[in-house]
Parts: sequence; structure tokens; C-alpha cells
Amino acid sequence: MTASLPRLAATALATLLTAGLAAPPPLAAAAAAPDLPTAVAGNPFTDGWYADPDVAIHGDRYWVYPTTSKSYAEQTYLDAFSSTDLVHWTKHPNVLTAANVSWAKQAMWAPAPITRNGKHYLYFAANDIQNDSQLGGIGVAVADRPEGPYRDAIGRPLISRFHNGAQPIDQDVFIDDDGQAYMYYGGHSHANVVRLNADMTSIGTFPDGSTYKEITPSGYVEGPQMFKRAGKYYLMWSEGGWTGPDYSVSYAISDSPTGPFTKLDKVLAQDPAVARGSGHNSVINVPGTDIWYIVYHRRPLSETDGNHRQLAYDRMHFNADGTIRRVAMRVRDDFSDDNALGWRTYGGAWTATGGQYRAGSSAGGKALLDTNFGDFTQDTDVTITAGGGDAGLVFRATRPAVGADSYAGYYAGISTAGRVVLGRADNSWAQLGSAPLTVTPGSTHRMRVTAVGTSIKVFVDDLATPKISVTDTAHSSGANGVRVFNAAATFDDVAVDPATAGGVNLAQGRPATGSASCSSTEGPEKAVNGTVNGGNSDKFCSSAAGPWLRVDLGATRSVSRFEVAHAQAGGEQAAFNTRAFSLSVSDDGVTWRRVVQVADNTAATTVHPVSGVSGRYARLDVSTPTNGADAAARVYELRVFG
Repeated sequence: MTASLPRLAATALATLLTAGLAAPPPLAAAAAAPDLPTAVAGNPFTDGWYADPDVAIHGDRYWVYPTTSKSYAEQTYLDAFSSTDLVHWTKHPNVLTAANVSWAKQAMWAPAPITRNGKHYLYFAANDIQNDSQLGGIGVAVADRPEGPYRDAIGRPLISRFHNGAQPIDQDVFIDDDGQAYMYYGGHSHANVVRLNADMTSIGTFPDGSTYKEITPSGYVEGPQMFKRAGKYYLMWSEGGWTGPDYSVSYAISDSPTGPFTKLDKVLAQDPAVARGSGHNSVINVPGTDIWYIVYHRRPLSETDGNHRQLAYDRMHFNADGTIRRVAMRVRDDFSDDNALGWRTYGGAWTATGGQYRAGSSAGGKALLDTNFGDFTQDTDVTITAGGGDAGLVFRATRPAVGADSYAGYYAGISTAGRVVLGRADNSWAQLGSAPLTVTPGSTHRMRVTAVGTSIKVFVDDLATPKISVTDTAHSSGANGVRVFNAAATFDDVAVDPATAGGVNLAQGRPATGSASCSSTEGPEKAVNGTVNGGNSDKFCSSAAGPWLRVDLGATRSVSRFEVAHAQAGGEQAAFNTRAFSLSVSDDGVTWRRVVQVADNTAATTVHPVSGVSGRYARLDVSTPTNGADAAARVYELRVFG
């Protein structure tokens, strides 16, 4: 993998031009910078089995170069994908093949693109050598265009031996602001860094005369990735087994491109509700912005073949102190790419066209994502286009097959007959609840199902007050999806999120601001990261006069409950719990409506139900920071539930 030239710090471009090196053109001015919460058109974002993605930016296009995820003997070629918007992707097959590399026979891995001297270079590993007597290692290919065809640049491996115990695989190339190029690489739990000469096809030496510097951080297994942000060097890597339950991405920060690199935290880990095997990543920084994405591979939950890996990306956020927030694998699909990758259908006729998922009328045709949520909230736009039946959401589904009720799980649907219905299926149908609802053909309705434990709630349009609320113990987890029954329908804007006992925390991961913090590691973003497990490092602390915390929910939201986790919830003494505070909402961030006032709190966590409350912004104002003499307010989490 490689930090490509467009991912240099902004000051690097001027440096490169001064040095006479070829800098890439910026993204076309007419193209809006992609500012997405995740792959909104769905993960995987490309079709086929691929792994180990690396990225580059050329002109107005983002490029992804992955490993072809097949058996070693079949890994004799590399494809690429490009996009102008991170939504619509074009496949470029066979950008490099073994036929153009005389010494590469199999196991062509982890292509790493970089641009310099008007040429496009692609570094790759081949043959999976296990000792110094075998032919193979890291090679370099060159082309005149980013889509190739690439040809072997030197006729032999660039690195063909084990140095410091590092297997020569998983290369990543990074060009620093001063124009010096580095390669980070290594398998077998060892990582090295080398300097590349200006020709990009030979290895240089460090000022101390050494060539291969070991930089192995704790937990390192493979897949290094280097990038630079705000003057700091970030090394990411994969750890655990690539087919095992512990595959993940961790990172370190250094003041130098050669380290030392001390592990700080995991960035990405497997989610038993979304996907396994998440790792071997790269990053995209949208030029001219502080928008970042982590691009990686993962394995669908139902796949057991280790090579069945797919490409995905999610948004990556930084805290005020430069540390990286843990990445959540989001489940979204707005079908704007006019495909339904990741969906499986069981009966009926399904097409993704016009930015919607369209289902013809059938007796129970369903389409499911490969998820396994227990507690969740699913939101989906549902439009019945024809027929007198119903259409809606399937959830906690297992054992799916073709047939009206051929699955075990639940279904909530709306009907032009004037009702919303909730039922349980297990090769038979049992209605659990219904309510009147006006539905006309062609009208779009936002449906929401929130399931937490045995509690199931169905909302239509009004996402604050459920149409149906029942308790049922039959099915505890399974896949999410959509379904029709004797009706044709379209579905759009699918979103599935983990839920807690009371809905989705709308504040989690949202932008937060506040009064001056006690230290750079205790900023307001810590109060919306979803955890209270980090002790003193996982709280917002402010000793300013009149401490306050504000969260932007992104849009006007209906609010049913606030929760505040105080000092004791994070493991500190009870005397530090906030004594007096208020909670307010605002539509514009200027005019505020106070909805909660607390004067004498001693609890570790306070819960504040509200009704008829909505707003885009939520604000916590502290009037008495603690139950003692200490002046610092400590907020471990501010949660806002819809």
C-alpha cells in the first residue's frame, strides 16, 4: 500500500514544484469534494473478491488498486477501479499481469501506486517467498497512465531478501514534504522502512549509512500504511490473522518518518453484526480538505472462504489532539450507484435503477443484507407503486429461502389497504400488531424499526411516536432487508445502526464544541465518542467559568431522551459528578430552548426523558461542576436519543 503523491500535506505541493518534481493536478474545480459519512451507496463499493486496497488521486479521479483475492496460483494479475465521486466506480482490468513481469509467477499482492517524474509507478509483491533462496519479493512496475498497462521497471525484485526478519511483501510508498520517498513493508510480524532514490526504482541509504531500518510496533503483523497530517507521521498496520476473528487495524504517531512508532489504539476491528476480517487498509484524504476515509477489505458474515474478501470504506475522524477515533463500519445504501452489491434476493424481481431498489409484485419476494443485528434501528424509505398488498422491512431474519414466509424473523410493512402491520415469520405467519395508516400508491413513507431485546417498535413518518409497540421473544438476531407481498415497491436510503434501550444515540460521532478543555486530550469530542472506558483520557473536562458542551446532530431531529454520563461513570470519585446543569436544543445554534434543568444531582449517569422536543443542536450548560470544591466539570458522554 502507498500514500500516493496527492496525499502529501498541503505544503508538500509547493515543495515538489520548487524541486522540479511532477505534482498531480488538483481535483476539477467543478467537482464537489466528497463529504460522506461512509460508502452511502453501500459497502462493498465494487463487485468481486478483492483485498489489500491502496489508493491514489490523479486529476479528478480517485483510484483504488487492490489484490485479486483468489488462490495464490490464480493471483497473476491486478485490476484497478476509479471514481470521480467515491460512488460510481469504473473497473480497469489487468493493469499489471505476470506476463509483464518475468520473475512473477503467482501471489501478486498489495499494489502500491505513486506518481513521480511524469511516470506512474506500481509496487507489488509476488511469489510469497518464505526464505532467501526463493525467487520473488517486492517489485516495481511503471506506466504512462494510471490505468496502465504497467511493465516491470527493472527486470528483477527491488527487495528479494528477508531483512530484520521482514518478509518482502505489503509495500507502501510515501513521499515526504521534502521530496524524499520512503517504502514501508513487511510480513512475518516485522516491518522495515527504506529510502527510495529519486529514480523510484532503486534503494538508497539513510544518513547513518544503513539501508533497512526496523520499525516494528507492538502487535504488528502486516500491511503498513504511512500518511502525514498536521506535521505528524501516522503509521497504520494490520494485526491478527487475516482469516481469523482478530484481524484489525492499529496505528501510531511519530514526529519522524522513521519513528519510533508506539502503538496508540485500534482504528478498525471486526463487527459481528456487519463483517469479519476487516483490515489491510489505506486512507484517502480529499485534496484541500480535512476529510479522510479508511479504505480496507472485509469478509461478509456468511462467507467461510478466506479469499472471499470485498472492498469497503468508511469515514475516519480525528480528535483535537490528532489521535484517530475508532471507525464504525456503517450499513448504508442509497442505491445512487444503481447497483445492489451486498444484497441477496429470495424470490421476486429486483433491480437497482434510478437511485432506488425496485421490486416487482410477488408473493413475498425479499432482499437481505448480510448482517446479523440483534439490537438495532433500521430506517428505509418505502414507496408502494402498484398492487393492493404491502411492502416494508424484514429484520432479525435467518434461514431465508424463496417463499412468502420462508424465513425466520420479523416483518413490518405498510399497505394501500390503509394499515401498517408487524408480524413474525417462521415458515408461517403470526401477526403481532397493526395500526391504521393512510397509504396511497406513489407516496413515499419513512419507515423505522427499532428492536432492543424483546422490545420491537415500528414508526412510519413520525419517528418519535411508534405506530406499533410489542414485546416478542421469538427471534433475537439476524439479517436486515426489505420485502414485498402482492405489491410492487421501491426502497431507498437504507440505514441500519446499533441501538440501545431507547433508540439511537444521535450525538455519537457528531461534531462537538465546548468551553476550554482542561488539556488537549480532554476535548469535547471525547464526550460523543460512544464510550466511557478510557478513564481520564475518555472525557471532556473543562474548568472554564460556565463550562458548556454543544453537539451538532447534523439535521433537525426529534428527541425523546437525554443521558449524561458524569465522572463516576468513567471511574472517578462520586464527588466529581456534576452537581447542577441544564440541557437545551436549538434549530440554528443561536436561539436556544431549555428543556431540562437539574439542580442537585449526585448520580453517575442521569436520564432525562422529554416530549415534543426537536432541534439540530443540543447543548449542556454546567452551573455547578462538582459535588465538592473542584472547579472542573467532567462529562464522559452526552447522549441524545431519537
